[in-house]
Amino acid sequence: MKILNTLQLAAWVSLLAIITLMNTALAETAPGSAQTVPIALSNFIRGNLADHPDLLAAKADIQSAKAALRAADQAVYNPELEFDYEESDIKTKSIGISQTIDWGDQQGSRTAVAQAELDKAIASYDIAIQSLIRDLLTRLAENQTRNTLAQLSNETLKLMDEFKQIAERRYQAGDLSQVELNLARLAHSQSLMEQANIMSDSTEAHEELRVIMGTIPDTLPELPEQMPEPALNNDLEAYLQQLPVIRIQLAKVRATRQQINLRKSEKAWNPTIGISTGSEGDESLLGFNLSIPLNIRNSYSAEVDAAQQSLIAREQRAHLAYRDTRATLLVTTERYRNLLKAWNNWQLHSSSSVEQQLMLIKQLWKAGDISAADYLLQLKQALETQATGLELRNQLWQVAFDWMSLTASIDNWLNINTETLGRH
Repeated sequence: MKILNTLQLAAWVSLLAIITLMNTALAETAPGSAQTVPIALSNFIRGNLADHPDLLAAKADIQSAKAALRAADQAVYNPELEFDYEESDIKTKSIGISQTIDWGDQQGSRTAVAQAELDKAIASYDIAIQSLIRDLLTRLAENQTRNTLAQLSNETLKLMDEFKQIAERRYQAGDLSQVELNLARLAHSQSLMEQANIMSDSTEAHEELRVIMGTIPDTLPELPEQMPEPALNNDLEAYLQQLPVIRIQLAKVRATRQQINLRKSEKAWNPTIGISTGSEGDESLLGFNLSIPLNIRNSYSAEVDAAQQSLIAREQRAHLAYRDTRATLLVTTERYRNLLKAWNNWQLHSSSSVEQQLMLIKQLWKAGDISAADYLLQLKQALETQATGLELRNQLWQVAFDWMSLTASIDNWLNINTETLGRH
């Protein structure tokens, strides 16, 4: 049986103690319970919403829809004032007023269409703000992850450089073979190439964040390590009806349905009634006029048929959108739960202090108790475990923000009141 020397025994005992203490500490933090969203993160997101072009455009669409609603609620026909003057042997003059009656209630139909368009604009604004917050958070998550991976890459390069230098000294002292020296040099060269790629990814993530923000402050808020459990309402069908992505489809259906009523109202024989008064020589005149359009050559039935077919098409598209949204929601919820479970499990059982582990591994390597190949293997395993955890956390953030955007709950998670941003 192999007997460990004093340095080996101390190193392995220390490693065991560290892992035990870390697992205990992680267990006490109870992964899976959502932490409070940092105030700095909420303020950061809120500060980037007020003047963002996407939201300003969505607000303008709402104001335009409101103006269109006011216009639609006005009378369709204005009264007409008529003057008539004729001079021959007898002077004839008259003044009259006429009014076309909105017999088919075009005003009511136009108002209903405009109201549906306003509902659609409001739902579009809700989608825009949820999407914008999601985009900001996902870019933040990507930037934070790439920066952390870049820091890990720098640390890896330092370790590989130190590994190579120690290998060269031990080779010169005759304690290391040429094969092991070549292994150390190759590992160092590989780290240089990997660092270049990682730094490029970090720069790209930073610029993508700049695109959506315009200007990046010197300090960015950190995203929370724990995310809330995804929860859906028991009445899923009613829940879906409240989502902006479904509300906008329902508003489109209502607008198209009201278009049918509008086309029918345009078929109405709207009469025009007029009254006039005047004089012809010394005689007083009083007149009454009634005109009725005859929709004979064009009955406007084709317009009604076209509107009815448009309604059928819109209802089918809304039905398809509903099915797609329902399926996407269920799939995203399940994926979110799985990633959250994996992340919590990684925190409990796989997360450990890489720096402390590397210190113990280096002690064994410097003492000559492990070979260069074993040291490199353990070193890469520790670093890859850390990188895997960072990528897993990033995946969790991405799917969590997608889920929150889809369920229109991302503003509630951040404690941001969208009403204060001027939607109405």
